[in-house]
Amino acid sequence: MKNKRTVLSCLTILLAGVIYFPVLAQQKNDVQDVVYQLDVQNSKLFWKAPKNRHNGFILFNSGTLNSFTAGKPTRGTFSINMNSMKSTDEASVDGRQKVDDKLRSEEFFAVSKYPAATMLVKKMLPEQPLSTYRVSGELTIKGVTNPIEFKTIMKQNGSKITATASMTIDRKKWNINHQPEQKFWNPFDALKDHLVDDDILVNLELVFIAK
Repeated sequence: MKNKRTVLSCLTILLAGVIYFPVLAQQKNDVQDVVYQLDVQNSKLFWKAPKNRHNGFILFNSGTLNSFTAGKPTRGTFSINMNSMKSTDEASVDGRQKVDDKLRSEEFFAVSKYPAATMLVKKMLPEQPLSTYRVSGELTIKGVTNPIEFKTIMKQNGSKITATASMTIDRKKWNINHQPEQKFWNPFDALKDHLVDDDILVNLELVFIAK
């Protein structure tokens, strides 16, 4: 009788394992498979150059948050649509168009050659206060890649995540200037470049939807 009870107990444990572990594995896979897609219709990158008082926004081609740990995203990828760059400071349409054409030219963002910029998020570490994360990654503009780090505030509401962030980038690190390195030095271009801010203020307002 004792042997029968032992065999029965073993069978019960075995069956429980057969049922439980696939369910647990599926739960883990469900968490890992969650991807938050950027809502490109409701997400923008705002920029500002204080010295020459220009400002505007840029839209995104795409974006994702993934590689979740303990329910929190740790990685992400973004494609920034440089053709969508718009200035908003000039009062007239012609004035804004003039600024936009200048920004898209070879002297600055060379948009015809580099229509997209990319941001690769490699690490997102939670900090205090709650909902604050330190983001580390790489930003590629005009084929030039540099590390970036900034803080973001992320809030989740059901299947939606909203994120806001502020940072400053030095445009010269990405060869965004009047005096490209590959050209001979020109004193007039150097003077024009001096009149433009080195630091560009960037604010992100992002919306993600679970897929």
